[in-house]
Parts: sequence; C-alpha cells; structure tokens
Amino acid sequence: MVVSNDSNEVKLIIRGDDMGMTHGSVVGFERSLNQGVMTCASMQPVGPWFEAATQVAKNNPQWCTGVHLTLIGEWIGCPWRPVLPWDKVSSLVDDNGYLFRYPDQLWQNKPKLKEIEAEFRAQIELTLKMGVPVYYIDTHYISLSKDNGRFPGLFELVQKVAADYDVPVSALYDEKRVSSLVGRPGVSYIDDLPISERKKALFDMLDKLTPGIWLWASHPGIKSPEQDALVHTSLADRVTDGFGIGAHRAAATELLTDPEVKAKIKEKKIKLTNYRELTGK
Repeated sequence: MVVSNDSNEVKLIIRGDDMGMTHGSVVGFERSLNQGVMTCASMQPVGPWFEAATQVAKNNPQWCTGVHLTLIGEWIGCPWRPVLPWDKVSSLVDDNGYLFRYPDQLWQNKPKLKEIEAEFRAQIELTLKMGVPVYYIDTHYISLSKDNGRFPGLFELVQKVAADYDVPVSALYDEKRVSSLVGRPGVSYIDDLPISERKKALFDMLDKLTPGIWLWASHPGIKSPEQDALVHTSLADRVTDGFGIGAHRAAATELLTDPEVKAKIKEKKIKLTNYRELTGK
C-alpha cells in the first residue's frame, strides 16, 4: 500500500456511511461526492436500496467505494436481512431471520466468528459482483476498537478479511478522527451534534488539524418521508426524539456541500484524499 511521505501535509478522508440503506441515502451520496467535499462512499449491501446505489456508483467510476460491513439492522419497523440465507448464519439473526437491532442483542446471541466472516465476505463479493470496485472496508454500528474486548477475535477477523482482499480498514489506517477534537464525551461523529452546532464545531475542528491523515465520517441523506420514518431501536442512539432521521441526514448533506466548508478546507490547505488514492489503486 502506498502512503505519501510528506509529513507536513494535512490529509483529510471524508467517508460517507450507509449508501444503499434508503433512496435518500443514494441521493445524498451523489450530491456529497459530486458537488461537495466527501471523498469515500461506504456501500451497504444489506440495504434495501443497495442495487440502486451500485448503479449510481458505476455511473461514477472516479469514486472511491468501499463496503460498510453490516451485522446490525437498527431501525424500528424496517429490519434488514443478511446477504447470505439466514439459516446459513443463524447466530447472526433473530427467530425471524432479521439482523439484530443493536450490538448488545447480537453479542448476547453468541454469534459464531465463522458465520460473521462468511457474511462479511458475502457482502464484499456481492458488491464486486454488482460491478462496484472495493477500495476499503469498514464496519457499521460496531466500533472495532470498542467491541473487540467484548467479542474476542472480531478485530483480527476484519483485518484478515481486509488482507485477503488487499484493502485497508477505514479507521485502522493510522487515521486520526476529526470528531476526537470536539471535546465532548460520547460524541463519535459530527453528525451526533445538534444540527445548529455542527458547522461551527466542524470549523473549530478543521482549525485544529495537525499534519497526518484525518478521518471525518458522515451520513449523508435527504429529508423525505422515507427517512423521516426511520427511528433507532436503541433509545440511547435516538438523536431525533423519535421523529426519524430525515432532518439529521439532510443536514449532513448540506454541510458536506456547503461552499463555506469547501472554502475553509482550501484556506487551511487541507488535502482531501481517499483510500483509493492513498493505496495507489
């Protein structure tokens, strides 16, 4: 893998998560990549709109696309199934064959590592079969650094899968997290902040970036009846008081396409990059 040797350069990867989970996600991703500052698209093969997402990705071969490896389907009334037949990965699903709604449910079911690996590989293979190149992988709703201790072997499994496909794991590529500069406990993403506070917080964080590779992960979408209807099963993860995620995902797209954000990045001489570029593929 190829990484620039310029130790004085500030590089910023802007990764969008959940492309294919909704129609609104597909629209938000296309805008954020082609009109905004986003540099990577994490495809979600278990999402209902994955096929549409792959069509848009194939129409934009310049994109850096990856796979958002998913074991959790967190939405009330809109559960997801694995890519593999659910009876082949029975430790990953509930009695009705749906993915569990949040990580604690999954860990309590004692998932088998061999089934996790099989499902992860199936998600990557489906993406490739649909004609979309895979330049990196990352995980959905499961932070490897946090969950490794709770489920031994998962960290190593993801690294093994990445090595087999010769791709990096996003967030394990020596990146520093932009959100780590927000200075608020429990905030993993800029998207976790109230909408009215995000732009100022982002500008404050961009001012603090030091030389090296930084990662800003976001969740672009649009405000629509579809996205307004999506509510997290876990009370702890409901940032919208039960009214769906439409406004929050639309705000992410607005921030990613904001001309003032573009200007700020240019002013700070921050180099936008992605895993495709960094690995020389």
